[in-house]
Amino acid sequence: MALVPPQKLAQDRVVTAEAVLGGQVDLRAYPYKHLMVIARHKWGSSGFPPLMEAVEHLSNYGWELVNVLSVGDGHHVYAAVRRTT
Repeated sequence: MALVPPQKLAQDRVVTAEAVLGGQVDLRAYPYKHLMVIARHKWGSSGFPPLMEAVEHLSNYGWELVNVLSVGDGHHVYAAVRRTT
């Protein structure tokens, strides 16, 4: 799996829970205080568990959960996180 390019991350301000959990993103150079983490509903399983796993993982690095929302019949779940340091 390839790393998420820092320029794309800064432009989109969105990262997948999969990329966070797979070690594909380095947020040390991320220039903003807020970030959206997205998890997609997969057939037969909710996107919520991997989303919350990613939020827990990020909390070890100075990020805190601000809000969670679901879009489009729950097919995409988002967590807004904020850098605390």
